[in-house]
Amino acid sequence: MKDLVKEIRSIIESARANAVRSVDFCRVQMYWQIGRSIVEEE
Repeated sequence: MKDLVKEIRSIIESARANAVRSVDFCRVQMYWQIGRSIVEEE
């Protein structure tokens, strides 16, 4: 039973870490696109 709990905890922690990376990546893309739009408008 303890192994099952450890495995589930590991899956959840991994998913959370992946979610944070995905959000960070999307945020960087957003800022890059905003910057590109500003430069193109100049």
